[in-house]
This record gives sequence, structure tokens and C-alpha cells, in this order.
Amino acid sequence: MSFVKHVLVLATGAAFGVAAVLSCSDNSPHRSDAATCDCPASEPPLATRIIFQDDIATLGPVNGPDNGNGAAGTGCPPGTQFLSGSCTNTTGNLVDITLKESGFVNNSNPGWRCSFHNNTTTPIQIKATVVCLKPAS
Repeated sequence: MSFVKHVLVLATGAAFGVAAVLSCSDNSPHRSDAATCDCPASEPPLATRIIFQDDIATLGPVNGPDNGNGAAGTGCPPGTQFLSGSCTNTTGNLVDITLKESGFVNNSNPGWRCSFHNNTTTPIQIKATVVCLKPAS
């Protein structure tokens, strides 16, 4: 009797396993097909909601009135969520500047500020960038 009981339990478990696999497969009836979703999107795609905002400033030369020091900073538009910030020069090429400080502008108006020192005798443009997220509408 014990052998029959074990076979029955095994067969019941196998039947439930097969039913679970079939209910999520692409060949199951439409009403239970996990691969087909007719639901509307819960929110718009992220790619259309991400905003980049820049502030460009010019660093004077190291022998100029500011001794080559300067900063750029920008914040997110009202109603958006700050995601990240970046500090760079506008050319994308390597230039002899030193990033002295970068970080949040403040917590009440999230943004990003970049403080640089120009080590050359020619002006260089710098850029502070914030990445923000528009809310789903």
C-alpha cells in the first residue's frame, strides 16, 4: 500500500508541474499565455523622459584675474527628478584643467556644480551637466 501511495504523490506532483509549464508557454491558450500582453503601458518609456541640461562657462587663463579658477553649475527644471551630474570641458579633448570640486548644488533645488582650475595660459570652456527625469504623465 505504501508503494501505491508514493506513486500517486509522484504522479500528482508531475501533473501539477506539467500544468504550470504549459500555462506559461507560448503554445497555451490565449487567456493564460504569459508571452502575450494586451495591457497598456503603466508609464511612458524612460528614453522620452530623460532630460540633459548644461551650463557652459569660460575659465580664464592661469595668469588672468581669477588665476584660472572658475565654476559652472545647473539644476533640474521644476517638477523633474535629479538623477546624475557631470563635469567636463566642451571640446571633449584632453586639456590641462583640474577638477577641484563637483557635487550637488543644494538639496532643495537639486543640481550639479563643477569647480575647475585652468593650468594653461589660454581660456578653456567647461561644462556642468545634469541628468533629470520628467514624471510620467
